[in-house]
Parts: sequence; C-alpha cells; structure tokens
Amino acid sequence: MDKREEIMQAAIHLFSEKGYASTSVQEIAHECKISKGTLYNFFDSKEALLIEVIQYNYKKMLRQAENLNLDDTLPKKEKLVQKIVVQFVGIRENKDYMHMLLSALPPHDNPEILLMMKRNQFTMMNWYKECLIEAYGSKVKPYIWDLALMLQGIMKEYATLIFRDQKDMSFEDVARFIVARFDTIVEGPADIKPVLTTEEMEEYISFKTEIKSRSPEEQMLDLLDELRRKAPGTEASLEHEEYVSAVNALEQELEKETPKLFLIKALFLYLNALDINRGLMKQLEKLLKAMKRL
Repeated sequence: MDKREEIMQAAIHLFSEKGYASTSVQEIAHECKISKGTLYNFFDSKEALLIEVIQYNYKKMLRQAENLNLDDTLPKKEKLVQKIVVQFVGIRENKDYMHMLLSALPPHDNPEILLMMKRNQFTMMNWYKECLIEAYGSKVKPYIWDLALMLQGIMKEYATLIFRDQKDMSFEDVARFIVARFDTIVEGPADIKPVLTTEEMEEYISFKTEIKSRSPEEQMLDLLDELRRKAPGTEASLEHEEYVSAVNALEQELEKETPKLFLIKALFLYLNALDINRGLMKQLEKLLKAMKRL
C-alpha cells in the first residue's frame, strides 16, 4: 500500500470512528506516523482528502460491480443471489467507509462532494435495476424503479444490522431470503400502478452508468491488483515482499496455457490465511471456477 492510499485508509478509519468534523489533520498524520506537513504534500486540506476518499471508493465500487458477473452458466435467480452475497462481502471489506457515509459524514455544501454522492446513488440504483431485469425479465419493467429502490433499501438495512450492529447473519441466507421475497412480489398482482414512474425517474434514466461489462481476464487482473494493494507490512519488510511475490506467482501461473493446479491451490492457501483477503479470495475463486481454471 503506497503512502497516499495509507493516508486515505487512516482518514476513513478516523472519520468512521470519530466523525468527519471531529477528526483533525494532525490525528490523521499521527495515525500514519508522518508529520502534518508531509500529509499536506499529498492533500491540500481535509476536504480535499475527503473528496479523494469518495472518488477512490466510487471507483472501487465500480470495479466490484463489474466483477459481479461471475458465471453466466448460473440460473438467473441464482446469479442474483450470488451478486447479493458478493456485494455483502464487498461491504464487509469496506465497512469503515460505509459507516462513514451512513453515520459519520455531515451534510456538505461543497458542490463537488454533492455531485459525487449523487453519482454514487444514481450508479447503484441503475445497477440494481439491471440486476432485477436480468433475473425476472421484461415483466418487471413497468415498476422496475420501485423494485430497485426497495432492493437498495433492503440491502442498506441488512448491511447496517450486520456490520454496524454486528448481528451474526449468513450472507447466503440473507441473499436467498431477499430473492424469495422478491419472487413473491413479482408474482403478485400485476394491476398495481408504479409509484416511481419514468417521468419521476427521468434524471436516473438519463444518467450514463460507468459500470461496464468486462472480460473474465480483466476481472481476474483487477482482483489480483486489489490483492497486491492489501500487502501487509512496509514495502521494505520481508512479510510484504513474500506476500507480493505470492500474488505475482499466482498471476503468472494463471496466465499460463496449462497452469499447475497444485501450485494455484498452494498459493490460495497462503493468501487466504490473511483475514483481510477472505472476501477478495472468495470472488477470485468463483471467477476462476467460472473460467475453468480452478
């Protein structure tokens, strides 16, 4: 992890724990074991740091959403279940940031921050809409925005219970319950008028989502890059060097025409030993199985 990213991670942790307004630049610098002056070499102000934190995590959210098209061989509803599971895993990986957004960030009058928050909202609503249409087909289109809003709200509330209130719930059980309830809603009476009409949601409809369909190979490389960024210790430490070497060795083996399965499994065991990697390794495992490389 480079110093710029280390500062952002420290800021997210402190903003989540103490709140944005109550966290000083000096505290963030102290958390990173650098001087306040050094921090200002990377970020002009606390607000500039917050803006970059939101931008960085927005891009990370896009990568996660792009990487959720894991296996086209799955039945459509099962694919929706697995997308919900992987999204919960992603939230767990990023729970300090989510807590910061939901609880610790005060209203802002900075137009750049307001625009980024709106972009986040539009992107996720459009993504939920596409997930539901993929799972249930054209019959949900007349009231798709109501369903997308419901799914977004359900995800937010379950995430709050699981991560903020530390309720011990299986992601798989929650995902299957959510999809089963949506089955009931979709199969219910079809004569109910939508609340969120196309006119009401015109701003969302005209929004050009940045979520792209990516090849499995591109998704694999993204996940490996994310693993590298989680390297423990300082760059000069043996622990850091061994970890990065393991990720590099895994990438090299996966790119071979006939990779050695025993070596891939051994590297998986090594990288899975770190708790911070569990979510990413699960995503990578699903992707490699879909690519017939594991």
